[in-house]
Amino acid sequence: MKKMRTGLGWLAAILLEVLCTGRAQAPPQHTAGDLAGTSWQLVKFESSNDRTLTPEAKTKYTIGFGSDRSVSVGIDCNGGHGSWKSSGANQLEFGPLALTRAMCPPTPLNDRIAKDWGYIRSYTLKDNHLFLSRIADGGIYEFEPVARESKAGGSVKGTATYRERIALPPKAVFEATLEDVSKADSPAEVIGRAHLDEPGNPPIHFEITYDTSQIDPSHRYVVRGRILVGDKLFFTTDQHYPVLTAGHGNDVKLLLRRAGESPGSSASSEPLENTYWKLIRLDNGPATVASQQNEPHFTLNSETRRISGSGGCNRLTGSYELNGDRLKFSQMVGTMMACPEAMETERAFLQALGRVNTWKIAGKQLELLDAGGTIVARFEARHIK
Repeated sequence: MKKMRTGLGWLAAILLEVLCTGRAQAPPQHTAGDLAGTSWQLVKFESSNDRTLTPEAKTKYTIGFGSDRSVSVGIDCNGGHGSWKSSGANQLEFGPLALTRAMCPPTPLNDRIAKDWGYIRSYTLKDNHLFLSRIADGGIYEFEPVARESKAGGSVKGTATYRERIALPPKAVFEATLEDVSKADSPAEVIGRAHLDEPGNPPIHFEITYDTSQIDPSHRYVVRGRILVGDKLFFTTDQHYPVLTAGHGNDVKLLLRRAGESPGSSASSEPLENTYWKLIRLDNGPATVASQQNEPHFTLNSETRRISGSGGCNRLTGSYELNGDRLKFSQMVGTMMACPEAMETERAFLQALGRVNTWKIAGKQLELLDAGGTIVARFEARHIK
């Protein structure tokens, strides 16, 4: 049989070949080197009951194999990273997957991929397609290569503006950076940068050039901007502006906010950022914590604009946007340990963070509120040593 069938048709193909020729052809043997440095997008999934799931957009479901045994994935509107290993020919296993928790539109594939991640045990390459097989004939994922741009250089073009009707002081400098924010536990990697001396009044037009060989279709890229006068921050972006991948293009419009102290706190109050905030109440009820070693808490890093902490069981990290008394958390990811005694609190904690819209501090206590002004969580300050 010259053409190898995919899905559960493999078994039928082998049986038919045995009947016709008296022997079955051995599957092609591959080594880990065949996967390192490759990127793929999903074509379809065939389950054990002959059900086929096909993505509406292949580019939303991607997997990239790093030469350092790291793996990056895209599952609809979420991205993540983990590890992979191959203990022998055609053998493949994935380590735990740290995945963002954005609320994508529900689809059968989204749940399927997350559940099957730890059950992949083998792979094969056929006709320039990658086939990942679930343990015990549980189904097969078929991928095709991600198309990469042939040109060596690319660019992101954009404009930056701010709402205040003020002129920029002399010697103002505008900077914009293109950053890879795919790795949740690591600082963002700068891919390209634009620098303008005395840019004039807004809108400020800029262009960031980058090497296309550094762009991985399964990664997430954003643009940030800021204006400095001397060594003092004057204006800055307070949110991510996605570009390049996951359906985003090469054009971006930045809205800068005036830099300054966050409102909502007094001289006697703890600062919102760079403070260890221990959870003490959820929805006006006490926070039940099984172990004081893993108490639910978070810290906001003012330099990286990242949130880190614990839900009581798993380590958490993500991004935050701060504009006055407005606060939003996004791109939240976490480890995937199972702690039965703490999971109920952790789920409620994560749900509360997802509802946050504003904040206020009185003394050593922080209150996070939803869009309707209802308190969703209370915290107590502890200084970081």
